[in-house]
Amino acid sequence: MDAERLAEKVGSAPWYKLLGMKIELGDTIAIVLEVQEKHLQALGVAHGGVIASVLDSAIGLNINKELVAKKRVAVTSQLNVHYLKPVTLGKIRATAKPIYIGSKVAVGFGELKDENEDTLAVATATFYIREDSGIFQ
Repeated sequence: MDAERLAEKVGSAPWYKLLGMKIELGDTIAIVLEVQEKHLQALGVAHGGVIASVLDSAIGLNINKELVAKKRVAVTSQLNVHYLKPVTLGKIRATAKPIYIGSKVAVGFGELKDENEDTLAVATATFYIREDSGIFQ
């Protein structure tokens, strides 16, 4: 499976639709989200779970891009997010890269920026690698 088919499959998932996450293909896969009022918590900034979801998705897609051709998939087993600046309304974009891909685990790094290229959050994530049960075929 190529990156386009992976993005199409993942981007059609209910969670992506609920949040409004969009997949952007390039040398790496990025996740873009237009932060709206529905994403805000009581203090008027984006909920941390929204930020975590965007970063987790970007890291996971870049790791899975490397694995699906080998009929393997990775699912998140740990996510560590550092929230650096509050996120308000507007477009945010997460980019990511794999740091390590082994036989059972993978580790990746992600960075979230706003339209001014200010870094809002960074994350590392560990993924458990397993056989593809047919979802990406």
